[in-house]
Amino acid sequence: MQTISVDKLDKFREMVDAAANIGIASHVNPDGDNLGSSLALRRSLENYGKDVDLVGWDGVDNYLKWLPDLNYYSKDYKDSYDLFIVLDSSDPIRIGSAIDIMEKSNKTIAVDHHIDGTIPGDLKIIDHTAPATCQLVYEILTRLGFPIDETTATLLFSGLVTDTGRFMLYNTNADTFRIAADLIDRGADKDFVYYNLYQNKPLNVFEFENELYNTAQIVDGNKYFAVASDELVNKYGVQIADSEYVANTLRDVSGIELAMLVKEYGPEEFKVSLRSKNIDVSEIARANGGGGHENAAGFTIYTDGGIEDATNRAFEILKNVNA
Repeated sequence: MQTISVDKLDKFREMVDAAANIGIASHVNPDGDNLGSSLALRRSLENYGKDVDLVGWDGVDNYLKWLPDLNYYSKDYKDSYDLFIVLDSSDPIRIGSAIDIMEKSNKTIAVDHHIDGTIPGDLKIIDHTAPATCQLVYEILTRLGFPIDETTATLLFSGLVTDTGRFMLYNTNADTFRIAADLIDRGADKDFVYYNLYQNKPLNVFEFENELYNTAQIVDGNKYFAVASDELVNKYGVQIADSEYVANTLRDVSGIELAMLVKEYGPEEFKVSLRSKNIDVSEIARANGGGGHENAAGFTIYTDGGIEDATNRAFEILKNVNA
C-alpha cells in the first residue's frame, strides 16, 4: 500500500528527526479516528525517541474513555513546539484553542482524509479517498519503520473501525482490510475494541436511543428525521454524544436512503448528522457550511431561535433533498 509519495514521507521523517519536541493536535469533539490516530502517533514517536505531547484542550465523550493511553490526552502542554502535527482536521477552526500553539510553533505538518481545506502546513499529507486518518498514519509509520507496538496497533484499529462504520462505509477499500489484518497480526486487541464500542452500552443510553428511534419521522417515504434535544439528554442522564450511532441505525432501515439527526449542543448551536446509502451527503453538508464524506457528513446550525428554529431549518433542508 503506497498512497503517500516518497518525497512527502522523506520530509516527514526529516521534520520529525529535526524536532527536539513535538506537539500533536486533536480536533473539537474528538472522535474515534481523531483520538486513535493522535494517540497512536504520539506513542509511536515517543517509542522512536522523541519528546511528544498530545494537546488535550477539549473533553472526551464517555463512549471513548476506554481508549488506551488516554491519560496522554492532557492539558499539560507547551505554548509552542519545534514541530506541531495536526491530524484529522481540514480547517484551523476545528482545532480550537490549539491554533495559537500551531501559529507559534516552528514547523507544522497536517495529515487528514477530508477534502483539502484551509489548514496550513509546511508539509500536508491529505488524501480524501482514505476512509480514516488512522489509515494514513498506519502508512506513515509502516513505510518509515516507526515503532508499532500492541497498544499502538489497538489505537489504529479503533480509529479504523469507527470511521469506516465497522468497515461498511463506501470508501472502505481492500487496503483497509489488509491494514486491519496487519494490525491484528501486530497485536491489536480487536475483541477489546469491539466490546467497548458495541457491546457495553449503559441501560440509560439504550433507553435514550430507543426514544430517538420511536420519535423519528419518516419523510417522503425514504428519509428519516430525528432530534436529540437537551431535554432528552437530561431526562436520561446521558451525553449528546450518546446519540452517535442513531443516524446510522435509522439509515440502515429497509427503504430508507437518508437519515438526518439534529443534536442540541447548546442554546444556539445545533449539529446536524447526515447518513446515507446512495446519496452524496457531503455536498449537502458543504452547502450548509459543513463537510464530511459521501455517506457520512454533517454541518452546524447557529440560531438564537432555539431548538424549534433549528429543527425547522434542518427539516426544510431534508425535504429539499431528492432521494
